[in-house]
Amino acid sequence: MTEVDEAGSSTARDGWHLSETAKALTRRALLGHPIKATDPGAAELIDRGILVHDPWNDLYSAADMPALQRRVHAEQRNQIADVLHEQTNADRFFQEITRIADERTPGVVYAERQEEAQAALSKGMEGATKLLRTSHPITRTAESLEYSLSADIPRLRMGVGLRTIYPDSARSRAPEREYAKRVSEEGAEIRTIAGDFIRCIIIDQSLAVVSDYRTLPPDRDTGWIVTHPGMLALVTQIFEIQWALAAPWMGERTRSAAGETITTVRSREILRRLRNGHTIKQIAAGMSLSVGTINAEISHLYEQTGTSSHFALGAWWAQSVEQQIP
Repeated sequence: MTEVDEAGSSTARDGWHLSETAKALTRRALLGHPIKATDPGAAELIDRGILVHDPWNDLYSAADMPALQRRVHAEQRNQIADVLHEQTNADRFFQEITRIADERTPGVVYAERQEEAQAALSKGMEGATKLLRTSHPITRTAESLEYSLSADIPRLRMGVGLRTIYPDSARSRAPEREYAKRVSEEGAEIRTIAGDFIRCIIIDQSLAVVSDYRTLPPDRDTGWIVTHPGMLALVTQIFEIQWALAAPWMGERTRSAAGETITTVRSREILRRLRNGHTIKQIAAGMSLSVGTINAEISHLYEQTGTSSHFALGAWWAQSVEQQIP
């Protein structure tokens, strides 16, 4: 989320969740009451640009809320664009590195067979103590998921964290939904993402196995076993960029049938208007709907996409292929 000051500049914030005191003070300001800097909750509102200063009487009044919201949304869209740009650059850099990598480089070993990569992973998993990061852009079989469950759940109960990324399409497949539900109940974090992403497994930032991207699509049975600290840091950074773009998932189903979209004609119009900086009231008026109907549509989108804020929903929409649907 962002903070916008009186001049319109912005910096990153943890969120726009106001205290009840600040909400009550916002109501007073919107009703035209002058606000003092010492009033309870005023600091929160001044910090976010919700109150503007009148130097003549040293009091504060409500800012132009539609203009403030437009500035905040513009900053959020810029942040999303920056993350996407960073991911593109990281992907290009990583692909270039794999093309020129010497197979004899210490800390980077080419695994010509799946068994070699699996042996390295098994040894690394035995010593895992902190966090496993995994990303799976391809469909996993029910058998492989059952095997993973038998190992992942005991590790989670021992305090080893798990972060896993799947494609959005996994939400429509029963085995992956069941896996996500069961490991989430044990404390794992699962997310899904639209579009392509890098396949990798990272163990405690001490070992990684990455698919070979010198040819596309990469061979699922070969890859690189990485223990070099610099390369591990790069692979981890790529994973974290992908993680930031992904939406949380705890096994819920968002598509009732293959090919069915998450959005509808109405919800897509709402998303486009939100992206353009419109307020809920403006969207309701522009679409000849009630504010309650708009809020209900947004709540449904939160449930379907696994998000819980306008920012997260906007990030999902920025990556969704459904933008191309009229």
